[in-house]
Amino acid sequence: MIDWNNVIESLPDEGEVVMPLSDRWDLSNLEYLKIYNQWTQAKFNLSAIKWTNYYPGIHFDTSIVEKFANTLGVKILRAWISRIDPGYFAPWHWDVDDHEDEYLKQGNPIRYSCFIEKPSHGHIFIVDDEYFYNQPQGTVVKWKNYKSWHSGINAGLEPKYMLHLLAVYS
Repeated sequence: MIDWNNVIESLPDEGEVVMPLSDRWDLSNLEYLKIYNQWTQAKFNLSAIKWTNYYPGIHFDTSIVEKFANTLGVKILRAWISRIDPGYFAPWHWDVDDHEDEYLKQGNPIRYSCFIEKPSHGHIFIVDDEYFYNQPQGTVVKWKNYKSWHSGINAGLEPKYMLHLLAVYS
């Protein structure tokens, strides 16, 4: 069993911040450009789009993701913890991944997301047409497709944390 409260408490204040037009958004990549254009056409408030990613082996202990993957019976391709602070959101998008071709060589990727915090009002996660709100800590969502459109919203008063795992069956 993973102590999710301890995992959250052990995360550094600083992670890798993702915002539109940041160094993580290479608009020469047509997939990033398509998402960005959809956001601007929808007139999203770009200054409210922000999340922070934490990576195993850099920001937290790799053994956490290994335990999680072992519980699911999968082999890790990629994993990270995301944090959305109050008042921010990650609008409708799919994850662009520069290493997708490498993952596909290992099998058909599967995506999981886990609510690693205790339920908190205003924390919303959407994958395709499924909405997740007030989920118990440790709830795992297996995506129908690893490339699904999704969104995360923090209309609450506490940071919103989730663990994301891209994997293949071992």
